[in-house]
Amino acid sequence: MNLDPGIVCYQHCEGRLFSFSLPSSCYLCGADLSVEPLTCPPFRLPYPFVRASQAPCSIVIKPTKGDFLHDYRSSNDLHIGVTDSEGRVFEYDHEGLHSDYTSSWTQSLAVSVISDPATGRLDPVWLEYWDFTLHTMAQDPTWAEDRYDETSFNCYSFVLEFLKKLGPPGIKTKGLSKTSLCEQLLVPHTTAAAKYISLYRKLRTQTVVAVPPMKQ
Repeated sequence: MNLDPGIVCYQHCEGRLFSFSLPSSCYLCGADLSVEPLTCPPFRLPYPFVRASQAPCSIVIKPTKGDFLHDYRSSNDLHIGVTDSEGRVFEYDHEGLHSDYTSSWTQSLAVSVISDPATGRLDPVWLEYWDFTLHTMAQDPTWAEDRYDETSFNCYSFVLEFLKKLGPPGIKTKGLSKTSLCEQLLVPHTTAAAKYISLYRKLRTQTVVAVPPMKQ
């Protein structure tokens, strides 16, 4: 099932226009778009969310309740987990550390930390060590369900410990905390996603969203 709503961006006269499909006339000036050329050809906005199963060896996040597009608010909690090389999500919650709910991660943000920035490919050496570290932690009684605490020992505690044990390149793991984890890895992704969410929600109540041109 494809969850991408398909937001289209285009420009005819002034500013950028967004909608779920290309209309027959310009929202701003009323010109017939079947004969009038567009200043900016239509293109589909990149959908920021993925199925976690399609993002191997990644840090993945999703709302604790509901999904990003329809339910999430900035004040809501985010749940975080780690995928192995097969796309299985390992997550720590009140049930302990488990990997049996991967199918529920259908609309998540994925952060890759061991892929080559130039090609996007996973380094095979790091991939093997990623799985080894993750699967070793999965056998550790530290992550038993009776040790879970919603505030002080939770899903972030698990991901922080995983990254510290892994020591991936480009991430300062010494003194890594929930705050620094968010600053280093999560905020760039959640900020971009927030813009997409805001635009999507506007388009659910109006046919077209117009964004004025930037002032010089």
